[in-house]
Amino acid sequence: MNLTQYLREFSKQNGFLSAFLILRDFVLMLAGLASANALTALVHLRLQSFLIWMLLEIAAYTFYCFSLYIQDYYSSKIIQRMDTAIRRDIAKRISQSNYQDYHARNDAVYTSWMTNDINTINQNGFDNFYDLVDNTANIIFGAAALLFYHYSFIVTVALLSVATLLAPNVFKKRLDHASLEMTQGSEKLTDQITDTLEGFNPLYMMNLTGRIVAKVLTASGHLAEKNNHYAKIYGTMSASVNGISVASQLIIVIQTGILVFLKLIPIGSIVATENFAGSVFSGITGNSQTLIAMKATRPIFDKFAQLPVQHHKSAKPATVLQQSIQLKNVSFAYQGQPILEQTNLVLEKGRKYALVGASGAGKSTLLNLLNTKLTDYQGSLLFDHNNYRDLEAASIREQIYYLDQDPYIFNDSLANNITMDQVVGDDLLKRAIEEAGLEPLIDGLPNGLDTQLSHDGADLSGGQKQRIVLARGRVSGRSIFLVDEGTSALDRESADKIEDSLINNPRITLLMVTHHLRATTAHRLDQIYTLQDHHVCLKAT
Repeated sequence: MNLTQYLREFSKQNGFLSAFLILRDFVLMLAGLASANALTALVHLRLQSFLIWMLLEIAAYTFYCFSLYIQDYYSSKIIQRMDTAIRRDIAKRISQSNYQDYHARNDAVYTSWMTNDINTINQNGFDNFYDLVDNTANIIFGAAALLFYHYSFIVTVALLSVATLLAPNVFKKRLDHASLEMTQGSEKLTDQITDTLEGFNPLYMMNLTGRIVAKVLTASGHLAEKNNHYAKIYGTMSASVNGISVASQLIIVIQTGILVFLKLIPIGSIVATENFAGSVFSGITGNSQTLIAMKATRPIFDKFAQLPVQHHKSAKPATVLQQSIQLKNVSFAYQGQPILEQTNLVLEKGRKYALVGASGAGKSTLLNLLNTKLTDYQGSLLFDHNNYRDLEAASIREQIYYLDQDPYIFNDSLANNITMDQVVGDDLLKRAIEEAGLEPLIDGLPNGLDTQLSHDGADLSGGQKQRIVLARGRVSGRSIFLVDEGTSALDRESADKIEDSLINNPRITLLMVTHHLRATTAHRLDQIYTLQDHHVCLKAT
């Protein structure tokens, strides 16, 4: 990913706008020539010639004013499309990353990538690209106009341009580093604000909501330091380069005065050469800063590319489970601490199991190994005697439904939260709703299944959220259910009904993690596994 990639992807649109900007700069050059000729006509008291040149200048500036509208509107449309393309590619990388790589960063970091970082890319990248085209055209047309008046101007411009172009390179490395620090500061601000606001409820109950202001101010202060540091470096570069530019323009004006005094060019040219020298050197100044700013977007794109994506070149798809899933001598550690050691477990197709044990013993870790979230284990995980590592993880997940105690609800309709935008038959949807006990919720919503739910189900109880994701699992067509305290937020009677529906379904292979296994449920299970310690093998009971 880089800036050029997206400029090329929309090359037709960017080419049209670039051509339009070049045309505008050509018209402005003609306006400058008209202004100089009008002054010369005025000095020689040629009224008719003066008026003609002034009308041409008015027409040129009228076109210029109209072009500003076209530039602002059309460039906004193109930039929005390029922004969408960047978000598309970031989203693709996220969708192709594995569970552990994704969670190496906070969710707020990815949000910052698609908002704050793209705003930075717009300002330093796309906006500056159009400035680069505009400035380059001004340089070319300005230099051509100066050559029209006298060849010696080109020699002077060439010599002075070298100093103007070299000056920004002194600041390049510092500016790149400051730009990266600024985007990282934006990520941290988004992360800290999200963390603080999501903790509103406990802060409210402890009368500590004043901490929200303190944390936001602290986080904002840290970002302000990064932004101010960038602005300081950029401002120093801008002042240095503009100082050289102004000095260069004054030298051209002095040279013009000498040539007029020597009667080598008309007196009206003093206006034109000052104007065109301004175009040339302000263009060179602008480009030197613009190129530095555009290159400063490179670390941002490099950061996006650091998110690894999964490759499945040698993996084969898993076929529908026929026999069993097995753990053989599986060990897993987190940050050097053993969670599971030499663990063995068998889940036969269509059978029902429970996994019990103390909190923190590793029950959820075991489920996350089975559902492919965790991959850095030792030992063997087998799917019908095929090693997990030899199979496409996605094809395994296609058969497994994982239901945890803190399910996620999307800011979408209730229907889409159940179907996940997949095509589902009416009979299957109705049966899933009945099994999950969702009828009372649907009947109480203003638009039934079409009711829009809040982010993460903020307008729902924990039990209602669990019912929704249970129905989601039933319509998914998956036949292996890993239930991690998936009914913990329900009342006992409702939880019993849902557990009974899973146990009674012969299609489902079930592994339940629970702290409260009822005796009546236990007798109906095929096997109960007990995880006794963090890193001790499982044994059947």
